[in-house]
Amino acid sequence: MRATIIPSELDPNTQLRLAGYLEQIGELLGNKTRRGTFAQYALGLFGDTSRKSAEPIAATLCPDPSESQALHFKLCNFLRRSPWLDAPIRQFATRHALDAMQTRCPIRTWIIDDTGFLKKGDKSPGVHRQYTGSAGKVTNCQVAVSLTLASETAHVPADFRLYLPKVWTEDRKRCREARIPDDIVFAPKWKLALDMITSAVGAGMPPMAVTLQLSHADP
Repeated sequence: MRATIIPSELDPNTQLRLAGYLEQIGELLGNKTRRGTFAQYALGLFGDTSRKSAEPIAATLCPDPSESQALHFKLCNFLRRSPWLDAPIRQFATRHALDAMQTRCPIRTWIIDDTGFLKKGDKSPGVHRQYTGSAGKVTNCQVAVSLTLASETAHVPADFRLYLPKVWTEDRKRCREARIPDDIVFAPKWKLALDMITSAVGAGMPPMAVTLQLSHADP
């Protein structure tokens, strides 16, 4: 992974630190195939392509269309079907950032907010006409509730939970087509926020005062 993933333009010390960080994530992934596909995905995230989804990443890494299609399939399988757990990796990444942040100053605030991701279609999980501050209006989008831990000089996103409007959770056929598990039921934004806080406390994150910035009522 190290030879494949680390951008050569970085200084040697940064390359070493980044390599160690990615190696530890690879250990959490476990399976050799998953580790290799993760390395390619991470390389794509570091790349210059403006869109960071699987298809443009595959096209950037493999100019040959036949190879690009195969890599696209591998990336999609890694992101959608491969049985790895995201929570340990997200917690590791958060702890890694917090350790660095707290060498400068302590964590002061936990920030709960929601963020919209503009969409044009109706197939992406949770997509619906709803308010998002990203556009400043009601529009077609996905919405996620986030937990961010902040010090006086820096901040790190610790968790995100996708918000599913009732028009989604009450349509199980639509949910299954989008690969949303049957045990996922409607949860208002405040409940998603509370679940993230509970999870963060359980993971040993430094507890602090919480600020709440959720927008508008749940549709």
